[in-house]
Amino acid sequence: MNKAIEDIAASVKEARTAKGFTQKQLGGRVGLPQSHISKIENGCVDLQLSSLVEIARALGLELKLVPRKTLPAIEGVVRSQRERSEASRALATIAETNRFAERVRESYPSVTEVNEFQSALKEIQTVNFSPETLKAIQQALQPVAHLKKHLQDLGWALEQQEGTKKLAQQIAASTRALQHVRNLQVHAIDQDSAPRRPAYRLEDDAT
Repeated sequence: MNKAIEDIAASVKEARTAKGFTQKQLGGRVGLPQSHISKIENGCVDLQLSSLVEIARALGLELKLVPRKTLPAIEGVVRSQRERSEASRALATIAETNRFAERVRESYPSVTEVNEFQSALKEIQTVNFSPETLKAIQQALQPVAHLKKHLQDLGWALEQQEGTKKLAQQIAASTRALQHVRNLQVHAIDQDSAPRRPAYRLEDDAT
């Protein structure tokens, strides 16, 4: 696959995912079938300029011809903007998850694991939201996200001791995962800031 086409295909897919569109939804906005959008994202079709313009605008993007030497600066700005956007979404997800945890705490006071979970949610907001960290946070919140989605269905079960035990286990799993993400970052920062001792010093010869 041509490198330029590969880059465009990857950018289309990334922008579509960021917008929360399915391939079918994007196709509906630009008048193309889902199968064609799939081929575009896989670089399996020679994309017409008119179609590319329509897809870009549907995704909130614009096509511009720029001097090649300015690309590093432009890519840096785009990357910075994307990272800020992803961090904002992560903070919104954390806030929403904390509201859910508060409801659980009020409804099921015996599930004391919620308190530690809320502390972990507060602490995770202080980390550096790199792409890898954002992915790790999303994975860490999966057990609670599943609970949130199905809590109503589980309502009857949560009245039983076994039900609240399962709820506590899921919350504790997310807590441990969040603490692990934060500890990894703290450890990395400590390593970076630690004074580096030279491997060899002249005074070593004097001994």
